[in-house]
Amino acid sequence: MTVRSRAADKGFGDGAEAEDARIERTRARLAAAVLSLAAERDITSVSVSELTRRAGINRSTFYEHARTPVELLTRVLSCELDMVRRRGMDQLERDGLLLRDLTRSTLHAILAHVLRHEDVYGGVGRASARFALRVVLAEHIEQSMLTIFRDGFVSPPLPGPEAAALYAAQLAHGAAGAVEAWLHLPGPRDERMLLAAIEAMYPPWFAPHRAL
Repeated sequence: MTVRSRAADKGFGDGAEAEDARIERTRARLAAAVLSLAAERDITSVSVSELTRRAGINRSTFYEHARTPVELLTRVLSCELDMVRRRGMDQLERDGLLLRDLTRSTLHAILAHVLRHEDVYGGVGRASARFALRVVLAEHIEQSMLTIFRDGFVSPPLPGPEAAALYAAQLAHGAAGAVEAWLHLPGPRDERMLLAAIEAMYPPWFAPHRAL
C-alpha cells in the first residue's frame, strides 16, 4: 500500500497529498545529489554527511531512504532501469514471445539510461563505475532474463531453473561487459556497433526476428 493510500484510509485527504509531494521532493534531491557525487568520484568515498549537505536534508531524513550512499545510488539507478523493464514486460505480455525488435528497443532504452549518467557509468578506474556496470546494470538484465525464462516467453535448450540461471548470467554479464568496453573507447563512439555486437552474442534460440 502506498503512502497516499494509507493516508487516505486514515482520512488525511489533502494532508496526505502534501506529504507525498514532500517525499517526492526529498527523493529527487537525494537522487540529484548522489548522481552528481558519483559522477565526480567514487561513491564509496562519499560520507552520509557530505551527501546530505549536497541534498540539503538532514541525516535522519537520509536514513529513511537508504543506509549508505552506495545503497542510495543503487536504488536511484535501479529505479530508472525498472521503468525500462516495465515497458518491456508490457510489450512482452502483448506479443507473447520475446522477439528481436523488443530486445533491440530495450537495449536502446538501457543505453540511453547509461549515456544519461555517463559520468557515473564511464568513470575509468573508479570503483563506483565498475559497481554500476557490473552489479547494478548486470543484475538488472539478469533478473529480467530470469523473469522472461520463468514466465515461458523464451524456451532455452536446457530446461529448469539451474540452466536458466546460467543462461541469464551469460546474457546479462556479456551485455554489461560490452557496454563497459564500449564506454572506454575513444569518441565518437558508434552506438550501432555496440548494439550489433551484443546481438551477435545472442544464441540462435534467443529472441528471433518477427516472422513476416
